Amino acid sequence: MKPPSKSLAFAERRKTIGFAMPALYSTKSYNFSKINYSMDFNLFDLHDSEKDDNLRKCLRVYGVLHRHVDKPREEMRGAHWQAIWLNKKLKEINIKLKNDIGLGWTKKWVDAIPYEIKRCSIKDWFLGRSSPPLVAIEKLKVLGCEDEVNEIMQNVKYISSTTQDITRVPNILTKDVAYLSGLILGDGCLPNIFRKRENNFEYGVSICGGVEDFFKYEIVPLIERIFETKNVRLYRDKSCWVVSKRNKVIFRFFTRIIGLHFGKKAITAEVPELIFNSSKKIQVAFIVGLIDSDIGKHSGSLGCTFRSEKFVVDLVKLFNSIGIKSRKGGTYLIKEKYPQTDFRIPKGEVKALKDILSQNYLPKEKDRLKTIQDLAGVWKRSNQQALGQQCSF
Repeated sequence: MKPPSKSLAFAERRKTIGFAMPALYSTKSYNFSKINYSMDFNLFDLHDSEKDDNLRKCLRVYGVLHRHVDKPREEMRGAHWQAIWLNKKLKEINIKLKNDIGLGWTKKWVDAIPYEIKRCSIKDWFLGRSSPPLVAIEKLKVLGCEDEVNEIMQNVKYISSTTQDITRVPNILTKDVAYLSGLILGDGCLPNIFRKRENNFEYGVSICGGVEDFFKYEIVPLIERIFETKNVRLYRDKSCWVVSKRNKVIFRFFTRIIGLHFGKKAITAEVPELIFNSSKKIQVAFIVGLIDSDIGKHSGSLGCTFRSEKFVVDLVKLFNSIGIKSRKGGTYLIKEKYPQTDFRIPKGEVKALKDILSQNYLPKEKDRLKTIQDLAGVWKRSNQQALGQQCSF
C-alpha cells in the first residue's frame, strides 16, 4: 500500500486540530504591505534595555510555525499567519546577507545584539521553532536590512514573552486605546513588582472601581478585544472591584509607547504627550476615560482634585484644545500632609461638553453619563428661566 503524501498527511493534521490551518507561506489571510507608511507607534520601544538584562527577559516578535505548536488555538489564527509570513521574510534576509556579506554574516549580527546568543537560538529563529527577540530584529539594520526591518515592523501585530502569553499590540492610537489609557491614569495603576524568587519583575495593569457590571460588561471585554488576550481577572477587593491582567507586553505598551507612569503615580501623573499630539476624537476618548474614573460631580458641576498639580495644568490645556473652558483651582492640604489641587469645569460648559461627547465618544459608565446629562439639562433650564425674566422686564 502506498503511503500517503506529505501534503495529504498535512491536510489530515489540519482537520484534527479543529480549524483550517493556512498553507505554508500563503499570504491570502495575513494583511501585509511593502508600502512604507508612518505608524503612530514604534514597537521597538517595547524593549527596555535596563530591565531586560538577559535574552530570556526580552519581548519577541511571535514567529513559531504550526508544526512546532502542540495544540494551536482558534484564537491564535492571526498569530500563526504572522509566524508564517515572518519565517518567509527571515529566509529572504538570510539569502540576501549570504550574497552580500558571506556565510559568516550571522557572527556580525550576533556581535551587534547586546546579549549572549547561542548558535542554536539563531537556527531556531530561522526555522520557526522560537520567536526572535525585538532587539535582534532591530539589529538587522546594522547589516544593511533597514528596508526589510521596517517592512517587518509595519506588519507585526503579535508580540510574545517567554511565557508564551501572545498579545496583539495596536500599531496605531485608536479611540478605544485612548479611552483605556485615560481610565488607567484615573483609577488604575501599572505595577512592576520585583519577585526575588524568580529574579524578575511581575508586570501588569489593574483598574479599580465601584460598579461590577461596568467592569464585567465593558472593561474586561474591551481589554480582551484590543489585545486579543484572555484571563483578564475581575475580583472584589476590600472596598472596590478590580480588573487585573498580568502581562509584560501590555505593561510596556502603556508605559513605553503611550507614556503613562508606572507604580505609584498620584504625585507624578500627567497627560501623555502622545495625547496632546493626537486628533480631537482621540483626545475626547482619553477624557472620557478620565470621566469614567476620576472626573465627576464636583461643587455643583464637574471636576475633581488631584495630588499632581502638573496633571491639573495639563487637563486645563487638554480641555481647552477640544473647545471646553476649565480652570485650575487652589492647592490645599488634606490631613495637613497631602497636597490636592482643584480642577473644575464651569457649569456653563457642561452642555458644550455633552455635545462634544455625543459626537465623538460617550462615557461607558452609565452613572457618569447620567450626571453629565443632568448637569447639562439643569444648565439649559436655568438659562431659559433667566432669559424669560429678562424678557419680562
